Amino acid sequence: MRRLFLAVILFLAACGTAAADDLVGRYAATGVTPQGANYKGDVQIEQVGKLHVVLWKLENGAAYKGIAIRQGDKLGVGYGAADTKFGIAVYQVNGGTLQGVWADSRDLKSELGKETLEGSPSLSGTYKIALGQNRDGITNYTGTIEIKRNDNTFLFYWPTKVPSLGVGVLVDDMLGVAYGSNPAKLRGPAG
Repeated sequence: MRRLFLAVILFLAACGTAAADDLVGRYAATGVTPQGANYKGDVQIEQVGKLHVVLWKLENGAAYKGIAIRQGDKLGVGYGAADTKFGIAVYQVNGGTLQGVWADSRDLKSELGKETLEGSPSLSGTYKIALGQNRDGITNYTGTIEIKRNDNTFLFYWPTKVPSLGVGVLVDDMLGVAYGSNPAKLRGPAG
């Protein structure tokens, strides 16, 4: 899971008025890892229901899978090693209200879950889940989320039965958060 949080999230600027499937295709990728290493490889983007599936194959043989949620001209991507379970949430920030949608890598064809958080406009502290709707569109949940700002990233902690940690990036008024869980090794953002 550590790789998920080190590499975390990717926001791509896309044509805001283009069709939903205009990102589908194969791309050449070059970049720099959070550790400063250069990489090259191929990226394949496919659309599955309301999600995009993103597959990386790097020249060194490493492979990663990702799921993405597109909101307007932004694509929030959470990714990890091919055998990793993870998720992505994308929130529109309006002061202290974060209104978003989420999905995880377990079920690509379900509807998107919905979540509205209420808290400080500083994007730090305890946020109440004002609306939490599971991906079945029927069952709801409540609780709180801890957010801690760390320079240009945001650490998220969901203190649920199976706790989750996430790392987010803010672009304009959109906050994308990649998350995963490993109960044996999790600590809150302050710990």
